[in-house]
Amino acid sequence: MIKAEIYTQSDGRAVAFIISGHSHVGGPGYDIYCAEVSTLSYAARICLQQHLNRKILRENYEHGGLGIELGDAPDDLTEAVFQTMIIGLRAVEEIAPDMMHIEFIDLDSSAEDNLHKRLQNMSQSEGNTLPDFSVEQVKIRADIFQNAEGKIFGFDVEERKDFAMDELKIYCAGIWALAKSAYLCAKDYLKRDLDIETDSGKLKLKLKTPPDDLTEAVFQMMLLGMREIENLKPEALKITIGGEPHV
Repeated sequence: MIKAEIYTQSDGRAVAFIISGHSHVGGPGYDIYCAEVSTLSYAARICLQQHLNRKILRENYEHGGLGIELGDAPDDLTEAVFQTMIIGLRAVEEIAPDMMHIEFIDLDSSAEDNLHKRLQNMSQSEGNTLPDFSVEQVKIRADIFQNAEGKIFGFDVEERKDFAMDELKIYCAGIWALAKSAYLCAKDYLKRDLDIETDSGKLKLKLKTPPDDLTEAVFQMMLLGMREIENLKPEALKITIGGEPHV
């Protein structure tokens, strides 16, 4: 089973998480649930560091696991990133409750000691977020819509219906986990009004209101996670920036 421990302050804001375990579904390299969880947690970590420039006080890795603790005080922006990850993890838990369990832990002194010990005891070998395969062609296209100030106001993610390769399933799972989590966080957590277009293998959305720092944090987490997949497996994903004009 995959276990996600989310450590929160007294105000409910997340400050750390530890992801551990495996779902053991689909065989080595084809584990859809592990791919989704791995992609979401890794995207949250790089968004906190690269987009928000937040200090990570402690972090560690192990095969099938990732743990981090914020060094800076949490705020609305870090919470938007954590909530995007949590929304995605909850979707996995709802679909496969026997494979995924999320636990929220109040970060009192006892829990903080446990968190530090857990992070320290994780093996320190960082591997690829997802397994590597050798395949050809691009499975998913992601168009990212930006305004003149460079803020993302929407995206269009579409999967080729005429192209199916088992080796790309885990990458597709990670891509869709990022896109759907960003959509749900913008809609349900940030309460933004959206124009939505969905079809089999397609999710397109645009903000009805101007983008702001909170929506940017959510969309940047999605984009940074997708870039990791594009760099690791360019056959799975092609990202373009610009797209449709903001009308």
